[in-house]
Amino acid sequence: MNNNGQRGQKTIDQNNALKELSFFDAASHLLSDLPERSQEILAKRFGLSGEKPQTLEKIGRDYRITRERVRQIISDALRRISGKQSDEKFKAAEEKIIFTIHENDGIIKEQEILEKLGGKDKKEINSIKFFSAISDRVIIEEIEKIIEKSWMVSKEIMEKAQELSALSEEILQIEKNLLVDDEIIEKISSKKSELTKKQIASFLKVFSKIKKNKFEKWGLAHWPEINPKGTKERIHLVLKENEKPLHFSEIAQLIDKHNLSKRKAHPQTVHNELIKDDRFVLIGRGIYALKEWGYKQGTIKDVLKDILAKSGKPMTKDEIMSEVMKIRKVKKATVLINLNNENSFVKINNTYALKK
Repeated sequence: MNNNGQRGQKTIDQNNALKELSFFDAASHLLSDLPERSQEILAKRFGLSGEKPQTLEKIGRDYRITRERVRQIISDALRRISGKQSDEKFKAAEEKIIFTIHENDGIIKEQEILEKLGGKDKKEINSIKFFSAISDRVIIEEIEKIIEKSWMVSKEIMEKAQELSALSEEILQIEKNLLVDDEIIEKISSKKSELTKKQIASFLKVFSKIKKNKFEKWGLAHWPEINPKGTKERIHLVLKENEKPLHFSEIAQLIDKHNLSKRKAHPQTVHNELIKDDRFVLIGRGIYALKEWGYKQGTIKDVLKDILAKSGKPMTKDEIMSEVMKIRKVKKATVLINLNNENSFVKINNTYALKK
């Protein structure tokens, strides 16, 4: 095998080794030559057995020592472990974290990297946090209300993230609309041509003021379309995303399907909210549309009056029916019954007009 082939095989072997690496096993290995009490205290502090990490006070009570003494024991133990950076398992664990950060263009939200590397295994997740605490190469920072807690490989990237967050917020404030991935990335790219689309996509994930909703659209975090807080806002979002009238039971099902609420949406509750909010218009039996689409409140008779008034001239039955069906889901017979109301409408040959 030539040198290129050997290097390629080595890279494959390294990648496979990283994939198979257990952070919990690596952490246990590094703790193994510490005094037993130090091992136990570190395990409790970082939750290395899968339990919730314990406070200094709680650990101190368990061992009948002061909080400050616990802190000293942990500090000494971490200093000893940090000195093992040449250890193969230390290097492998650290490299797996760094590799994942680089894959995400140098910055990744803490929650995302823990899910990527640890899945739902609490022992693995807590062991990953342990390695981030002892690594000199992993930087963890957050900026309140601007950048979520994120892992990075250089502090300079945080400056870029702040700048891009402000730009993204400005774009959305101007647009006043939700944007899909391609739209927001394209608008940012037009002002930041030095960044690749992949880099922009990675940065977007760490912003606090800009979020993606359940329908994969970006907006400002406080917008109801991004974070609908009540049933009314969830109903509005479902109707807006589906872009068509829906029965109240369908709306309840879609709220559940898209996980818009932690609680199950009950059709009757949805129906009650639809009735109370004038943003929603009843256009058929249990079928509702958004007022912003041009639908109006009122009975079928009111709708017929409005159509004939706007027309300004008599209309045929088919013409009237066509206009009604644009804004109401009703049976043809219902329309005809209302047209035969002699107090409101008059029939002129084969046409209908408003009674004067």
